[in-house]
Amino acid sequence: MLDDMLMILNRKNREKEMASVLLSALYAEVIPIASIARAFTLLLHSAEDTALDIPCAANELALFLARAVVDDILAPLYLEEINEQLPEGCLGREIVHMAQSVLSARHAGERILRCWGGGGTGQAVEDAKDKIKLLLEEFEAGGELAETCQCIRDLDMPFFHHEVVKKALVMAMEKKNDRVLSLLRECAQEGLINTSQMVKGFRRVLDTLDDLTLDIPDAKEKAALYVEQAKQEGWLKPSFDENEMSKFTVPNDTKKGK
Repeated sequence: MLDDMLMILNRKNREKEMASVLLSALYAEVIPIASIARAFTLLLHSAEDTALDIPCAANELALFLARAVVDDILAPLYLEEINEQLPEGCLGREIVHMAQSVLSARHAGERILRCWGGGGTGQAVEDAKDKIKLLLEEFEAGGELAETCQCIRDLDMPFFHHEVVKKALVMAMEKKNDRVLSLLRECAQEGLINTSQMVKGFRRVLDTLDDLTLDIPDAKEKAALYVEQAKQEGWLKPSFDENEMSKFTVPNDTKKGK
């Protein structure tokens, strides 16, 4: 993976855009988030040497980092963690700061999605995110289950159903209303959202829990409850992330299915 990322830095913008889209598609389902973060860290450690051969390496790496955050491949907190692993004064730290600066700019998401001029695929994904947010809000406000399921089908983006799962779980945490979880249950039972997409959505939430707790103090406890419920009701396999979830406390009455 590291060699592939190094190679793509010196390619045309269209190929860089395709690499970002592929990385988003492979995230969690094929490539663990820890491997992605480790690859970026190694690239940043060797940034000085890379810049000797590829003069634009610093700028392109900063854009790849920022794009990974916009695509929800890396949580913003990971940039801080990556930065702490780099020596003071190195080019890698400068690149991280460049990425953070790009992300903090006005309309950052839209600009980063178009950073290599591709825009098409990235914009389609951004549009899908907006539609998913809207259909979940309408369902949470009292929308019909069957109608919402049909809206998810109409998106015609089965590879992006993990976004439905992620947004539904976060909405349940924020609203303190578990109605939206019934949608995930129905989607799983109908096979509308397959197991790999369900797992990917849950993992995306687990990967961003530290950020979520800034606005939702009980996010970790909620996440543990949702994982336990999903296992009991069959949306997730009983073996899902046992090691990860051992860090959280699940109330006894939930474990017993009460």
